[in-house]
Amino acid sequence: MHQITEALVPVVVGIVVDRAIAPGDPTALAWSLGLLAALFVALLLAWRLGDLAASRATEHGGLAVRRRLVERLLAPAGFAGQRSPGDLLSVAGTDVDRTAGVVWVVGGGAAQLAAVVTATVSLLVVSVPLGLIVIVATPVFVALMHLVTTPLERRMHAEQAAAAAASATAGDLLTGLRTIAGLGAERAAIDRFEVANRRSLDASRRAVLAKGLHTTASLSGAALLLAGIAWAAAAEAAAGTITVGELVAVLGLAQFVAWPVGGLAYVGAELATVRASAKRVREVLDAPAAVEVSTTARTSADPDTSDPETSAPDVVFDALATPHLPSFSARIPAGSLAAVRVADPRAARELAGVLAGARTPDAGRVLVGGAPHAPGAPLVLAPPHDAALFAGSLRDNLELHRPPVGDAIARAVHAAALEDVVGGTLDAALERPVGERGLTLSGGQRQRVALARALAREARVLVLHDPTSAVDSVTEARIAERVAALRAGRTTILLTTSPALVNACDVVIDVGTPSSVYEGASA
Repeated sequence: MHQITEALVPVVVGIVVDRAIAPGDPTALAWSLGLLAALFVALLLAWRLGDLAASRATEHGGLAVRRRLVERLLAPAGFAGQRSPGDLLSVAGTDVDRTAGVVWVVGGGAAQLAAVVTATVSLLVVSVPLGLIVIVATPVFVALMHLVTTPLERRMHAEQAAAAAASATAGDLLTGLRTIAGLGAERAAIDRFEVANRRSLDASRRAVLAKGLHTTASLSGAALLLAGIAWAAAAEAAAGTITVGELVAVLGLAQFVAWPVGGLAYVGAELATVRASAKRVREVLDAPAAVEVSTTARTSADPDTSDPETSAPDVVFDALATPHLPSFSARIPAGSLAAVRVADPRAARELAGVLAGARTPDAGRVLVGGAPHAPGAPLVLAPPHDAALFAGSLRDNLELHRPPVGDAIARAVHAAALEDVVGGTLDAALERPVGERGLTLSGGQRQRVALARALAREARVLVLHDPTSAVDSVTEARIAERVAALRAGRTTILLTTSPALVNACDVVIDVGTPSSVYEGASA
């Protein structure tokens, strides 16, 4: 509507010239100016309402896409292939915003098309040859510009991929900043980032160059169209076939139509950017899953805690095997504290992935309470070994999406030996900020916070993979004793070779040895 009313402005001005100014008719001038004022009011209202509708659609569309993306990122099925956090952050941010921008691209293209149609009809009414110039030139020009959009789309996709790679490199370096400083490897880290940044810069320059050439060609074509219409109108005016008012309208339309015609040619370039970002978003949404998840399964991050002491299930490994984990069978009695000793760290990670529902075993199965263990199963909580903390307070990291029941946090903090972190009054200490990714804490403190977070969920089956690998031996012994007391009556599996933790367990399973199961804390 906005573009249509804007295209009608020069037409109304031409009518004012012919019907009011040329004959000197005050009455006609008054109603003509009133018509022109009403047209401008409609123009402004159409612009404001259209802008509001497009902004709302863009925001809601971006929110819907980002929500789907986050659901996929957090899905228990996981990803079959590795994806860097920096790349995923780029997709969830820049690429989602550009994808949602399709509302502006399509809406703008439709508005520009409406403007061209309105201007063409107006020119046909004034002079058929002038209208035919626009009718013939516009589709030819748009088709030619579409041909040069393909290389631009490739370069835009390459630019976004390179930017994501640079972001991933920066994220990795920031995460390991203390390690880098401790090793004196700052120069090597900077060189690594400079290489990724240079690739991103080069890709961006190529994309900007392609976009600039596309813009130059678009504006040049629009200017040629303007010159052609103006020349033809001047010739007809000199021949007396059109009036002065019609000449004014034609020149105004010619000047106006150059912009929407150029905009139509540029729609291809904008859509190229949208398609490149949408393709990256689609790649994440359609990425193959690591495991199949039942649609009725609840997330394992929200385990059922009802009557845990009487409903703790047993866990059975039935000829379970993964690429680095030899086939083994064992049973962990319900409510026991069991250690599974796996000498190969790769095999331990694979077993942790199976118990977490993040991967499918190559052979065998896991039974929990007599039922096959599936990704998203509500009985099992198996947090990853890496102590991932989030910006915010200590309480935010311990509670996450829902506060634990009763004094679960206090008991979990005690079991994880977090006295050096909380100190003083617990409620006040829980408001302590931990910094981005918990960087204000030491590695051992971050690991113990993550352990307390897992313990506070009071899961019926809890799997912990080397939960004390970053703490000293005295603290480790204290944690082993307290975890055994806290988890009494609940099934707990420790994937560890730590003597302190193993000695606190009721059942010990050595994977890969003939006599693999031992019962009793002295094992």
